[in-house]
Formats: sequence, C-alpha cells, structure tokens
Amino acid sequence: MKSYNFYKWRIWIILTFSFVLSLFHRGSMGVISSPMSADLNATATQVSNIASVTFYTYALMQIPAGLLLDLYGYRKISGLGVLLTGIGSILLGITPSISLAYMGRLLVGLGTSVIFISVLKAQSIWFNQREFTRASGLLSFIGNMGGMLATFPLAILVAYMGWRGSMTWMGFLCVIISLLIFIYVKNHPNDYGFEAKGKTGISQKINLKQALKTVLLNRSIWRNFFALFTLVGCTTAFSGVWGVNYLSTVYHLTETKASFYISFILIGLIVGSLCINKILSWFKYQISLCQRIASTLMTLCWIYFLIIANGQPPLSILPILLFMIGFFATAHILSFTDITNYCTPDNNGLASSFINAGEFIASSLITLLIGTFLDLTYVGSSTDAVRYYSASQYKLCFFIFLFISALGILTSFISCKQEQEKSSSTLTTTH
Repeated sequence: MKSYNFYKWRIWIILTFSFVLSLFHRGSMGVISSPMSADLNATATQVSNIASVTFYTYALMQIPAGLLLDLYGYRKISGLGVLLTGIGSILLGITPSISLAYMGRLLVGLGTSVIFISVLKAQSIWFNQREFTRASGLLSFIGNMGGMLATFPLAILVAYMGWRGSMTWMGFLCVIISLLIFIYVKNHPNDYGFEAKGKTGISQKINLKQALKTVLLNRSIWRNFFALFTLVGCTTAFSGVWGVNYLSTVYHLTETKASFYISFILIGLIVGSLCINKILSWFKYQISLCQRIASTLMTLCWIYFLIIANGQPPLSILPILLFMIGFFATAHILSFTDITNYCTPDNNGLASSFINAGEFIASSLITLLIGTFLDLTYVGSSTDAVRYYSASQYKLCFFIFLFISALGILTSFISCKQEQEKSSSTLTTTH
C-alpha cells in the first residue's frame, strides 16, 4: 500500500509542474512581443494590451477563483485551469488577427488564475504548518523555472520554430498536464484512506457575503496584498513584457542576449526562494519586517538603476542588479504563510486568491501605462516593421517601478488587530 507521503508528493509535483507552465505563459510575451508585433502589425499599446489582458483577467478572477476553489476543490479547478491555458496558447499561436490574440491571452489569464492558489490549497490540506512554508519556498524555486524558460530558452525556441510554433507546442503540453491532473490528483487524503495533516478540505457551504466581509476587513490581508502589488508587480511587468525591448534598445543586444540578462531576475527569485526560510529566521519570523526591508532594498535598486546609472547601468553590473531585484522580490512568498495566521481555514482559498491578485493588478496597470506613454511619445520611426522607442522614453516610463517600490515600504507598516494585541501583551509582560 502506498504511503501518505507518496500521494502527497505525487499530487504536489503534478500541480507544481502546472505552475511551471503557468509562469512560462505569463512571462512569454517579453520574448514574443517583437516578432508578434511585426507579424500582426501591432502598436506598443496593442502589444501591452495583449499582454495585460492576461493580467487583468487573472486579477479579476482571483475572488471567484478562491470561492470556486473552496467550494469544488483543487482537482477540478486546476485541471480546467491548465486546459484553458493550453487552449489559449494554441489559439495565440495560430491567430491571424489581433482580436484573436486578445482572446488567446484572455484564456491564458483565465486558466493561470487558478493554478497557483490550487497548489496552495493542496498544500494547506496535505502539509502541516511547518511544512507549508518550506513547500511554498520549494514551489517558488521550481515554479520560477517556468519564468526562466520564458527568457533565453524561449528566445532560442522562437529562433528555431518561430513564435507561433513555440506557443502552439507549449499549449499542447498544458493539455497533457491537465489530463494527468484529472487522472492522478484527488481533492483530499480521505480519498486515499488517510487523515489530512493540514487545515481543511472542501467547504460544503459558503456564505459569500460573510466570507468577503471577513477577508476585506482583515488588515493583514491588505498588507500582504500590497506586498505582492509592489514586490512582484514591478518584476512581472519588467521581466515579462518590457525588459527585453528595453535592453535591446539601450544596449543594442539581440533578443536572445537581452533575454539572457532578464533571466537574472528569475535566477534571483529562484535563489531567494531557497533562502527565504533561513532569512525569515534571522528576523525572528517577523514577516512584515522582512518584507519592509525587502521593499527598501528594492527601492534602492531602482534608485541606482534610474537615477545614479541614468537608466543604463554598465553591462558588467546589470546581471548583479537584476539578480538583486529578483532576490528581494522573493519576500512576497511569506505573504501566503502570513495570512494563515489571520484568517479561518474556510476562507483560506479566498484570502490567498485575493492577495495574489495584487501582483496582477500592479503588472497590468504598469504594462498599460508604459505602452500608452510610449505610443503617445512615438515619433514615427521603426526597425524591421516594429515601432522603435528611444532609451529616454523607456527610462521615463520606468520611474513607475521606483514609485511603486517606495509604496511597498509604506504599506508594510499596515498592522492588524491581532498584531497590536500581541505587541501590547509583550509590552505589558516586559514592564
């Protein structure tokens, strides 16, 4: 008879691989935007909108996705999510028009919107609280390999089979993973004859009004929402959409070389995910303090990038700088552990999905603002049928990264009632 750990890790591995594909598809626009723009004769605003529709859909789906997840379980929701992602990617690969490109990326947004929180939901059931943080760090480590695949490996693939062939084949891979989920994944250890070591399973009845009220009035939820909004929103918009074009323009790099430099952000995220549990212990498990320091260091990186280096750091420094930006962004992982201390098990899926929306609201907003600004200041030049935007135009746009990172420092001071009571109790005991 197979053990509890066997089923736990089999489910986790399959769902984690779906998360790898999710991050790949979310970040793929950074590499394919130029050839797609030339193929479809798209402007910067249209390219940013095609990219942003995934982020908009992802963000808008978070509350419904969390409720569906709490109601139906992660098996059905994640399986359908990966399937929709695959269909959307295939549609993008074969699209003859911009309108169908929008539809393809919308389906990618719908599909990917449920995958990450599905893995978190599975972890909350199969893993105890101590294992949860470690599993989340490992999830980020492996999952960000998908982001890595969407940099220079995708650029190489695009050079070999074109952007259309790349998107089509990666879509078919998603369809295969969805089949594995429906065949091998179950919603609860009870389905295998085991007791759950985590908190909860599928809720039989959800009071929507009460669940939303509980989550929206919880200040710790908002603090963690803004942690993802500020720490991850910037890195997603830069690495997933505009970074490759910027580096190609400023440093006159090929798309493959520019993608290689962008990959250092993902390497930073990967290394950070391995270190995050140890770093948290250095700060005596004070999650908000850890995130505050990360936001401060992230802000300093953008100050150096945009002000001290005037938007063009030396190429020898650039990999280190991008690595640090990714490394500091890893502090967002702690948000999903933090909310387990401040919300009930029945609302865990909703709370996780709500704070997860922060990243995609930020990245969609940033992406749209940058694309709109570039088109408003466009002077009519082009290269190989692709609109050309100057380094100074990009630099002005990228000051939004500095502003949002600074916002992260301020929002990290949001405290909740439980923390205030704990602090007061500590002061009383001390005196």
